[in-house]
Formats: sequence, structure tokens, C-alpha cells
Amino acid sequence: MKFKSRHIRGKGRGKGMGFPTINLKIPEDFTLKDGVYASKVSIDNNTFLGALHFGPVMTFNEWDKTLEIHLIDLVDDKLNSLDKKTIKVEIIKYLRPVMKFNSEKALVNQIVKDVGQIKALNDKSQITNGSTTLTI
Repeated sequence: MKFKSRHIRGKGRGKGMGFPTINLKIPEDFTLKDGVYASKVSIDNNTFLGALHFGPVMTFNEWDKTLEIHLIDLVDDKLNSLDKKTIKVEIIKYLRPVMKFNSEKALVNQIVKDVGQIKALNDKSQITNGSTTLTI
């Protein structure tokens, strides 16, 4: 599945946990099943591996669905403002369902595992973006 979206303001919790995310406007007629996914994200001429979350944020008792992506190994100054930029996303693989964790620490531990799983997928195939090759 591929889709395009725009950045919207989030709550900033991911950054505080060491996993900043890009919060996206949920496209109309979005049919993705709630869960965590490996993804490829293109912004301007840059392509990144991403850990995508779609669904409620149950650990924080928030039941409205959100769509957010942590860009793996992003260097902070790699991107300028995301305002008015089109963000292209390709879903690569479903990893797991959305879950409620007993603590923020337990959530962070799971995110570390999710990112590790996505990086492991990195060794199996390649995605090329200009002169940069990423693997998924």
C-alpha cells in the first residue's frame, strides 16, 4: 500500500521517549488495519526507513486513531520544516497489532524491538533513492 499525506502537529511524546515521530493527516478512505508497520518514507529527495503506527494510542488512554512515523536513523538537521510538504509512504510489512503497555518504559522497550526488526529487514532487499541505497 502506498499513500501521500501532510504533516500535522502531534503531542511531542515520541521525542521525549527518544523516538520522535512525524504525525500525519489520516487520508480519506484510509483502509490500513490498525498496527505497527515497517515503511519507506520519502520527503523531498530523501528516503528513510520508518516505523509506522496507525490506530489508537492505548498506553496513554487515547482512543482516536493517529497516524505517525518514526524515521529510523534520521539526523535531526537532515530535514527542514515539514510544513506544506507532501510525505509519501509505502507500507512494507505488518509487524504487530496496536497494544496497551503498562508503562511508558514498556512501550519504549517494544519500540526498540520494532525498530530492530525493521533494521533486520534492511538486510534482505534494497530500496534505491538517487545515490542513496536503503534496505528493507
